[in-house]
Amino acid sequence: MGCPLSQFIEHHAQLFREGRIEEMLDDCAYPLPVQGRDGMRVLATRDMYRSWLQNWQRDLGKRQMRESRLRIHTLELPRSGRFRVWIERSFENDGHDRVDLDVIYYCRFDKPRPVIEMIEFGAPPEPAD
Repeated sequence: MGCPLSQFIEHHAQLFREGRIEEMLDDCAYPLPVQGRDGMRVLATRDMYRSWLQNWQRDLGKRQMRESRLRIHTLELPRSGRFRVWIERSFENDGHDRVDLDVIYYCRFDKPRPVIEMIEFGAPPEPAD
């Protein structure tokens, strides 16, 4: 995609696929709230986000899962320097096990690029208002 905002999100996902976690940490503002099906967690520091990402990668690795799909569903027009991005991600392995994730990234513009302020898992994609 040609849009800088979608390129930012695609690059963040690519860093995860390539195991470049240290670079992913630069894409976020801290503390970083993460809303999941089990409630809200606040990853107060880069170290906490690093650990959280490493656990997620380790779990997917044990199950031999690889990302099979990344789709930016909706990219909200920025308002007052903030925007949301709804994405759909799928991971699967050769045994046809599959993990589907619906994710919303809450972002703001920061120099020299956007940063992620909050991540929400499990929210179904919906059109922006």
